[in-house]
Amino acid sequence: YGVLSSSALAFAGATPLPGHGDYAVVRLDSAYTYSDVDNLRRYTLGDFINAGLSWTRPVRMGGMQFSHDFSMRPDLITFPLPSVEGTAAVPSAVDVLVNGTQILSQNVQPGPFQVPQLPVMNGAGTITMMVTNALGQQVTTTLPFYASEELLAPGLQTYAAEAGLVRRNWGVVSNDYGDLAASATYRAGINPNITVEGHAEGTSREFMGGAGMVANAFDLAAVNFAAAGSTAFGQTAGQVSLGVQRIGPVFSFGAFAQFASHGFRDVAAMNDDPVPHRQLSGSFGINLVHWGNFGVAYTDVERDALQLPAEHARILTANYSMQLGHFALYAAGFHDFENRGGGNGITLGLSVPLGPRSSLSAQAVADPGTSAYGQIQAQQSAVSPGDWGYSAYASAGSTDHQFAQVEYLAPWARVSAGVDQLDSHTAFRGEAQGSLSALDGGIFPSDFIHDSFGIVDTNGVEGIHVLNENRDAGTTDSSGRVLLPYLRSWDVNRVSIDPLDIPVDASVPYVNREVRPADRSGVVVSFPVRVSHGALLVLVDKEGHPLPQGSAATLEAAHKSVPVGYDGQAYVEDLTAQNRLAVEYPDGRRCSVAFAYQAQRGEIPKIGPLLCTEAPP
Repeated sequence: YGVLSSSALAFAGATPLPGHGDYAVVRLDSAYTYSDVDNLRRYTLGDFINAGLSWTRPVRMGGMQFSHDFSMRPDLITFPLPSVEGTAAVPSAVDVLVNGTQILSQNVQPGPFQVPQLPVMNGAGTITMMVTNALGQQVTTTLPFYASEELLAPGLQTYAAEAGLVRRNWGVVSNDYGDLAASATYRAGINPNITVEGHAEGTSREFMGGAGMVANAFDLAAVNFAAAGSTAFGQTAGQVSLGVQRIGPVFSFGAFAQFASHGFRDVAAMNDDPVPHRQLSGSFGINLVHWGNFGVAYTDVERDALQLPAEHARILTANYSMQLGHFALYAAGFHDFENRGGGNGITLGLSVPLGPRSSLSAQAVADPGTSAYGQIQAQQSAVSPGDWGYSAYASAGSTDHQFAQVEYLAPWARVSAGVDQLDSHTAFRGEAQGSLSALDGGIFPSDFIHDSFGIVDTNGVEGIHVLNENRDAGTTDSSGRVLLPYLRSWDVNRVSIDPLDIPVDASVPYVNREVRPADRSGVVVSFPVRVSHGALLVLVDKEGHPLPQGSAATLEAAHKSVPVGYDGQAYVEDLTAQNRLAVEYPDGRRCSVAFAYQAQRGEIPKIGPLLCTEAPP
């Protein structure tokens, strides 16, 4: 039936807002969301952020939103995948390698063949196809490809439409809504190399619309272009943008340029966030293999000086990182061309892992315009219930700052406590965060739940270890249940129980399950462990000899037949306090035995020898 959610910030003591007294509560977002999984559509009523593209500026709104959302199908690959094809004259073997890793090997018959939709990583790479015939002759073909998530596969489309009031001062004021606005966004894959997109939005006295496309440029990079126009206060203006991006195993680069004429406005500009009339950015990175990675980036943003606030920023940054055994070295620097008094800085750092969850890092920061200092930090994360974590930080130089904190992830919450000293000021802090889940007739406390969750139910059997994606997720309690707070919505989650924890007098039809919960929703994962009420019976004839192997023993109350094994032993389940067993010999003779049974929890009792009395001929 959908998800109803709301969030807020509450302050007590301190007064974050004028005129609110000693108490203040700021509502953040409140919305009802319904997800149509069959059609991949999502409907929202309440607060949301409208959809946008690389050349638009989304805003917060309160109203209605309708969108097509691929996130409900995490298994669906939305960007075009490369394929290879060829022709074999005789029966042959085809091997396909992507970036040097073999992903496919199969036999093909004479004639044309095709290997569609090869799994690839995002970015540039090469596909190598080797065709080997029965005589050992081999033909190798190498093809470049470029895969980009900015492209949509042919036939796929995504869209969104919104209408509502523009939200202002979010996080500061609960209900500050402006003028009515509406927007619509559309993207569609035309062919494997071209995706078209369009966007339109408007509010009181303003309308903006534009179109663009993303293209695969000769399997080298992804190129995007867009043009938009607006009209506001009787003035017409335009905006153009052009970008290119390449992600590769050796080098990567990107560039983006956007120019808007004076007077160009969108919904954000009509709500006191002027449009920059020039945005330039570029980046370049290279993988030096054993010598590390180097990257450089430049950003230039200029906002119209006639609009407030005026802005002009030009910043150049560079970074370098290198792995030396277990040590990671890194350096970063920047230069601000607009800040002549102190627009330079450099950072040098070293990071060392101390274990699977802990690390130690040291850093030196030099900024000639303001300050220079050094810092050291040690930390360990708490990942699973029962883990302890810590964080310790100290810096000296222009600012003396020390901080220490311990953290414990309990099955019912995540709690932490610490002390923070900055110069001569000392502060103590404590924090607890968690969730309460109502599901399957119970209330379950846990760590904070960000997405979906579930309850594992083992039919009342306690002490069974539960695994989520092969990681320990807890042990069932006295009611045979345990909460799983970290499930992924819409995706396949693999949940299992440890079969060694199943009591010997119990059985379960399966120990592995795959579940796909809905968005921010709970699901019950049932493992119906059933106490078998079984016993090992030792059956003998009137002379005390074990009944013949291969005889069939049938429990009359349950009409369930089991074989008699070595030494006249038969394992029979579903026993009651009084039972009667009918046995048929391999030669057709029959006998019967009556016996009492008393369950012994966690054990399989051995009953006998039991005299099986033959029926008269």
